[in-house]
Amino acid sequence: MNRFKILVVLTTLSLLSVAQNRKQQLSQIKSFLNMEYPNDAPGAVVLAAVDGNIIFEKAYGLASINPKRKMKTDMVFQVASITKQFVSAAILKLVEEGKMHLKDTIQMYVPNYPVKKYPITINHLLSQTSGIPEYFILEADELHLLAKEHTPEELINYYKNYNLNFKPGSRFEYSNSNYPLLGAALEKVTGMTLKEYLDIHFFKPLEMNSTGLWYSKFLKKKRIPIGYDYNKDSIFPGPKIVGSAMYAAGGLVSTAKDLFKWNMDFKNKSKLSSFIVEDLTTTKTLDSGEKTNYGYGLYLDELKGSPTIQHDGNLYGFTASSLYLPKKDIYVCVLSNKKYDRTQEIANYIASVLIDKPLEILNKTEIKSEKLKEYSGTFKIVDAEFERTLVIKPYKNFLLLSDIKSPESDALLTPAGLDKFLLKVASATFTFFRDKEGKVSGFKVQQSEEEYEFEKVK
Repeated sequence: MNRFKILVVLTTLSLLSVAQNRKQQLSQIKSFLNMEYPNDAPGAVVLAAVDGNIIFEKAYGLASINPKRKMKTDMVFQVASITKQFVSAAILKLVEEGKMHLKDTIQMYVPNYPVKKYPITINHLLSQTSGIPEYFILEADELHLLAKEHTPEELINYYKNYNLNFKPGSRFEYSNSNYPLLGAALEKVTGMTLKEYLDIHFFKPLEMNSTGLWYSKFLKKKRIPIGYDYNKDSIFPGPKIVGSAMYAAGGLVSTAKDLFKWNMDFKNKSKLSSFIVEDLTTTKTLDSGEKTNYGYGLYLDELKGSPTIQHDGNLYGFTASSLYLPKKDIYVCVLSNKKYDRTQEIANYIASVLIDKPLEILNKTEIKSEKLKEYSGTFKIVDAEFERTLVIKPYKNFLLLSDIKSPESDALLTPAGLDKFLLKVASATFTFFRDKEGKVSGFKVQQSEEEYEFEKVK
């Protein structure tokens, strides 16, 4: 056999091996998703792409329980905080055009926002380092406000008189309050609504035909899933919401395939310039020199040694995750019509399988809720420069972590071993410790090089 024939045979065998490996990976992913999303409950749309090609796209479960309606892959979900990367890109486009500057103070564009003790710049808002407290905190008797139409000014009025939590630039603290200000600034500069600007400059050029700042009046209702919430053993539709109440902080609606098109342009840069993509995906630095692992509207982390660009969204009845591994060119999107669904954990798991470094992940049936009650309680930070109180309680087969001052940032803790849980959204590890009687008395949080200890107070 001559050298040419040998090379052909070796190439063919290599391609067959790759195809077989991919088949095994997809089989593993499908097996997990079939258990995760039963046919008779709210579900999800899951999409995975490698090297710019969709290799997996499937809908699971129900879009509506009553009347019964199956989930479809073209359904349009509320994607909540995934909105922020689009608003960030729009602001960066104006910066690139010289119409705004990152060092400009917000009062240059939103004069009705009062001057604070320290100047707040566009950079501070984009990078979540402004110190502006969270405004999106609603009690049960205030949920009707979600159905009330708001102007950007009315949203800003909710929190414009709040004192800052810290000097801008000195800390990273995620706050939805940053983005209505950015949306209002964009509208002032462009003379357009935020919705119009995003449509003209991003959605239409990228043929994201099912994406917008809230639902189009032309969208058929059968393509809109119902969002569901849970309470003990009951399930019910989430509260009515209108887009203007979410606005720049979380008003985007989209499909898995449209979000894939958007993510594709991070590599192709057909509509997004290198300047925009680089600024979106470069971790920002605090005044102290510490890295935040956050760009503009995007978290920057790693998965089994591979850098990741990601963000999640959580809204009343919907959970969404968008994950990209740029060096591997792997994209995963999980859109769910359940509140507090573990979409980020699922997206990470799928990506880990596709790079042949599968994460350990427990099936729902493997997690016993009775055991989780041991970790319930109210915990307060020990020996820190700032006050922080967290509440932990069982939620279905997981632990729900709540910040008393910021209930909108509730997140799931995933079991990862004996007395050990992971907060995937913040890349943090929670390790519980016990007293002499074996009862949980506190926990330590490890995040990057930082470690905090909390003691149980109730």
